[in-house]
Amino acid sequence: MEAVTVGLDIGSSVIRAAEIVVSKSGRRTLQRYAQIGIPAGWVVDGEINNAPGVAAALKRLWAEGGFTTTDVVVGVAGPRVFVRQADVPRLSPDDLRSALKFDAQELVPLAMEDASFDFSLLGPDPTGPSRGGDGETSTQRILLVAAHRDVLRTHAATLKEAGLTPVVMDAAPLALMRAVPAPDGGPGGGPGLDVIVSIGAELTTVAVRDQGVPLFIRSLLVGGAKLTERIANSMHLEAGVAERLKRGEVPEATTQLTAARKAMTPEMRDLAEEIRATIDFFVAQTGDRQVGRLLITGGAAQTRGLSQAVAGQVTAPVVVIDPLSVFDVSAIGFAPSELARISAGGTTAIGLALWPTEAPLIRLSLLPEEVVEARKVRRRVTVAAAVAAGAAAVLALAGVYEILAVRSAQNQVRAARAQAATLQTQVQRLQVETAVHTKVAQRTQLVTQALGGDIDWTRVVGQLAGVMPADLSLQSLTAARTPAQAAGAHPAVAGDGSITFSVKGTGGLPAVSAWLQGLQSDPDLSDVQVSGINVKSNGGAVNFASTANLTRVAESHRTVGGNP
Repeated sequence: MEAVTVGLDIGSSVIRAAEIVVSKSGRRTLQRYAQIGIPAGWVVDGEINNAPGVAAALKRLWAEGGFTTTDVVVGVAGPRVFVRQADVPRLSPDDLRSALKFDAQELVPLAMEDASFDFSLLGPDPTGPSRGGDGETSTQRILLVAAHRDVLRTHAATLKEAGLTPVVMDAAPLALMRAVPAPDGGPGGGPGLDVIVSIGAELTTVAVRDQGVPLFIRSLLVGGAKLTERIANSMHLEAGVAERLKRGEVPEATTQLTAARKAMTPEMRDLAEEIRATIDFFVAQTGDRQVGRLLITGGAAQTRGLSQAVAGQVTAPVVVIDPLSVFDVSAIGFAPSELARISAGGTTAIGLALWPTEAPLIRLSLLPEEVVEARKVRRRVTVAAAVAAGAAAVLALAGVYEILAVRSAQNQVRAARAQAATLQTQVQRLQVETAVHTKVAQRTQLVTQALGGDIDWTRVVGQLAGVMPADLSLQSLTAARTPAQAAGAHPAVAGDGSITFSVKGTGGLPAVSAWLQGLQSDPDLSDVQVSGINVKSNGGAVNFASTANLTRVAESHRTVGGNP
């Protein structure tokens, strides 16, 4: 029987989900994948700050992605999520779990009453003292994961509002390791010591593994967003234009691209040096252990020149990894460019979806106890209802000669109904905390309906001034807005309106070409055309008309749930 799992990665700028099918023979198939952008500030340092907005984005993601289940393995990351190796006294798993409830604070900087944790046994501590003549040590080595309950509860509440059920909450760094192919192309760690670097928008994760076993994990509060911010500030550009320049999604010969690369060079160098310092710290702690490979992934790893900057800071071979190399992707129907985008940014989501394939002893979950209990309550309610229905059927079939059996069944029905009522009350109590989120989401929807399609003309005109050639000037500008796009439309398609320009200046036909190139780099505009070109002499005075369509990027997005 095939196992189907959806991994959900809630990032600071993009939410990604991957649906993986693993057959009994071990064949892995990427069945579905989708991602959706979210505005800055909704998720910061791995923590959800705008639960209604993220929930609305998740609903759109599920509608567009067509996923076959609402059960998900969700990843958590950030400064309040910890993964540690530790040496602890040799105890049974149950006794060790009880002891960690009081002693884990010595291993992670969290009060245990505020934390959810899980652990796996990695074996005896190879450096620990012997406890007797049998050669066994008195300590054992464990892999401990812990996270602040506030982070986990917010994730759980947001998923519930979106109609999703978290069956597992996994530490994102562990999912990252799980997704990275071994040197021989197989799953897991393989031989050698690997350093995996995942560069996201706000977080960079550095993880070290040895034959599939995590040795060291650290999250750096820096990522590709710093590069975008540096370009936008130094060149006075809108963030969307700066992001395109950072990724090199403009013609090579443009002066803007050259200026952007120069602007982000210091930030790129600082990020590479911080990664190197983290690796040096690990090497200093392990003595003679050497790094065999440096594996790079993450959405920001697509930044041109960033891999080379990191490679220049370390002596080990640097490889940009492809998590899809061990998957069958023939049925998903994506173009090679789309698969390349998944390979760069979807590593964590893929690793989360592979959670059921992990070795049983390392299948860790940070799902809070109250969420687990709520799931048990729902199952009990279902079972109780089934018992009641079955008992009622028995009563209907019972004859007058089975009066004692009927009375016994009636007592069972009453007890089952009482139990179901009690359990339902417990479920309702657990739902109280989401009532406020529901009201906020309803009000947000009203605002969205009222302001849908609203154009930010001030920003549109300012952005236009930033991309116009210096030797041209506007003589007139007329604009018209069409009705707002239907719900669920693509966030950057033409149809929100049009603009007509009358332009004159100097520079002849090259000036017209510069006009087209400049406006085509403006994300607010699409389908730029020119007409009525009048040139008096080559390189001399010129005037012409131009038209363009407004995209949804030009909208003001004054609503909480608007598209970025």
